[in-house]
Amino acid sequence: MKTKICNVWTKHTAQLIVVFAVLLALFGSSGCQNPSPPRLTAEDRRSDVEFLAQWARDYHPCVEVASKARGLPDYEELLPKYMDLAEQAETNEAFLHVVWGYFTLIRDSGHGYLLPEDMLLTYMSDSRRRGTKGLSDIPWVQFREATYWAKLHKKSHAHAPFRINREGEDYFTSEDWSSKGKRIPGGAQIIRINGMSCSEYKDYLKRETALRYVAGDADRQTEPLLVMNEGPGFRGWDVSFRLPDGSEFDRFVPRREGYKDTSRFMNWRKENCKCVELSNEVGYVRIKLMIDEYSESDRNKIRRFLEKSKGRYKKLIIDLRHNGGGSTFYTDDNLIRPFLNEPLVYKLISGIKRKFLEDDLFFVRSGCGAWETAVDEVPPPEGFDPNRWIFYEISREVHPLKRYVFEGDIYVLMDRKSASATEKYLDAVKRTGLATLVGQRSSGALCGYIIAPVVRLPASGMIFRMEADLNVNPDGSFNELVGVQPDVELPPCPLPNRADRETLLKDAWIKAVINGLNSP
Repeated sequence: MKTKICNVWTKHTAQLIVVFAVLLALFGSSGCQNPSPPRLTAEDRRSDVEFLAQWARDYHPCVEVASKARGLPDYEELLPKYMDLAEQAETNEAFLHVVWGYFTLIRDSGHGYLLPEDMLLTYMSDSRRRGTKGLSDIPWVQFREATYWAKLHKKSHAHAPFRINREGEDYFTSEDWSSKGKRIPGGAQIIRINGMSCSEYKDYLKRETALRYVAGDADRQTEPLLVMNEGPGFRGWDVSFRLPDGSEFDRFVPRREGYKDTSRFMNWRKENCKCVELSNEVGYVRIKLMIDEYSESDRNKIRRFLEKSKGRYKKLIIDLRHNGGGSTFYTDDNLIRPFLNEPLVYKLISGIKRKFLEDDLFFVRSGCGAWETAVDEVPPPEGFDPNRWIFYEISREVHPLKRYVFEGDIYVLMDRKSASATEKYLDAVKRTGLATLVGQRSSGALCGYIIAPVVRLPASGMIFRMEADLNVNPDGSFNELVGVQPDVELPPCPLPNRADRETLLKDAWIKAVINGLNSP
């Protein structure tokens, strides 16, 4: 016992030493201080925008396809404009807004974002531990620069102290919120912001704030509604609410710094996985994210829940709405393998620009590699130059794990914020018929052949995560453009604000499954 305790203590001590060394290297002896602002010339700023466009030209798989399919502006035609804007930027913050605005067009499909501070630390630590080419050789000081931009980007965003649900063009509070002794109940409609209607306020944001630099789909940025820091001295919003009883009430809503998806339900301080018995014949499992850290405990929770039912459930609802992904190992081990009696075999196709492989850029193979039986080159789809593109057919054979006590039909709830590793699971379900997919199409950021690489702008030191592969759906469409399509499409509905039986039974999608959706 003593030896075991010592080993655990030694392991944790070593981990703490590594973390401390990383922090010390990143921030120096005065770790509590912010990184120094980079000093950029006009030519530095122009060259970074040009570098971003060149990276897209050489390696990004989606930007050209998305432009043609969605009617978006051509990033090449906009390049001179954004190089000029970058050159004219008078502050680092203005320059960041220009770069981020141009980047929104390039990353309109698939993965793509400025790496936040916590992810920068994780990426750097992991790459140095594994000696990954392309990251482990970047000097620590350059990650200090990246941290500066990540913090600056965070300051440009803001969110309300309560969560918000959208229903069509209307917005509602997702939960109770109290201010100065007055309770604004969940379900209250937001009818005016700073004297403007919601649509007028969104137009104002796109016209007057950093969103004016967005070259891609600006509506995606305003979906959470209360989402932007409007400038120096900005403290929050004057909001008019219409309460459920029809009365109206005005209140000042203080802003919180940073971006937060305020429509996500279930408190992050509580469990990642929630299991609820909806009726004697229907079970319900809600998963927030596919996180390896929670994989075993979540699997045990689901197993105990289904064992307690003694096999009486005829339907099991797995709710993956707003699940932004995480690990494909989590999805395989928790949502596929324990439902199998025999190996599950299927194939998928993913394409990459040849130059990406020829230049040996940094990337990480996705979790699908654990169950691959073959990776074979196949002819590109029509319209793709085989001299520029290489497509692979990936064969998978997922083996059973100790089976859950369940023999009924599985229904998976999905929406446009179901993404990445979650989409990888939805794609597997679509190809194999393991469950019935219900709701709205997914995000279009499937975690396919390659996990998106990082891109560092050479002058400023900004580090982005970008897309690397183009994934083909079973019907020949591209996931990055249309996502995974549900088997049964339902009208949009707000997420429940709680994961208890009474609340869930009021949800329109859950009621649809209970009242008669049959497995195709």
